Amino acid sequence: MLDVGKWPIFSLCSQEELKLIRQACVFGSAGNEVLYVTENDEVFVLGMNCSGCLGTGDVQSTIEPKRLDSLCGKKIACLSYGSGPHVVLATEEGEVYTWGHNAYSQLGNGTTNHGLVPCQVSTNLVNKKVIEVACGSHHSMVLTSDGEVRKAIE
Repeated sequence: MLDVGKWPIFSLCSQEELKLIRQACVFGSAGNEVLYVTENDEVFVLGMNCSGCLGTGDVQSTIEPKRLDSLCGKKIACLSYGSGPHVVLATEEGEVYTWGHNAYSQLGNGTTNHGLVPCQVSTNLVNKKVIEVACGSHHSMVLTSDGEVRKAIE
């Protein structure tokens, strides 16, 4: 079991839910949003949902964990949060998914439209396997298995 007790946001989860958490990322300006992955590769989010950064399809806050069906079953390798706010993650297969605030095209989807649900980015990543992701307030970067560092959009 991952020790998540130091984060107040997890007090909203039941003890049964906490026992299943394998991986977690707490984010937001006050640690008031979280994405976590269970031992069964189910993905859940909860919290304030600033700019839709929980990926639930809306901008409504939630104090109950919501399952992100589109990411369930994917093996999440890494995740980063940018203070835009936006989220970028990579799967063990090297796929990249983004969502949240997008005024600076930081989601890599070729637009400046905000993303309310996780969408796979492939624009400039064709035939590339992403092994690490990182975000700033207005940008996203990926590291590929061949050692290339790229912006999420070019």
